[in-house]
Amino acid sequence: MNNHYVVDKHLDCKINLSEHDAISIDVKRDAKACIFFKTSTGTKSTINVELQENAVCEMFGFFKNKSFDTDIKTIVVHHGKKSKCNQDFRFINKKSNTSFEGKIVIPKHITGCESHMLNKNILLDNQSDAFSKPELEIHNDDTICTHGCTIGALDEEHLFYLQHRGLTYDQAVEVLIQGFTHNRVRRFYD
Repeated sequence: MNNHYVVDKHLDCKINLSEHDAISIDVKRDAKACIFFKTSTGTKSTINVELQENAVCEMFGFFKNKSFDTDIKTIVVHHGKKSKCNQDFRFINKKSNTSFEGKIVIPKHITGCESHMLNKNILLDNQSDAFSKPELEIHNDDTICTHGCTIGALDEEHLFYLQHRGLTYDQAVEVLIQGFTHNRVRRFYD
């Protein structure tokens, strides 16, 4: 399977990270990439993205980990002015551990860029763990950058409410997991 993508115009695809240790995505000037990442087994993968002028990259990952570990590392480098990137990686862990390390790099002479990174984790049991390390390396003031992370369990009050409306515990968990995803991720998920 291809592990190096050059985007000249538009790329809209789904990539199974179980098949890759490393992926490189080079988004050329005025091009756009929208990529959904998933895994069917545990994986340790690195995703490298290079953005040229006016390039746009949207990366979404949704991982339901049950009894396997997933480690994802992203490195996004803005090489061109006015480039944009949005990363949203979400993990649901049951008897598993996950790690997300994300890095955004914007050099001093590259201006007008926008880059966002979000990592959300739900732990379904006491045997699971999640590690998140978002990192920004910004060398100028003419940028818009954000990063965020959440790690936690499902809300017991929400589970209680759904169960008292006739759902089983497993059905209530699934409803809350569906709410944890957003429409853009759901359009890619099997």
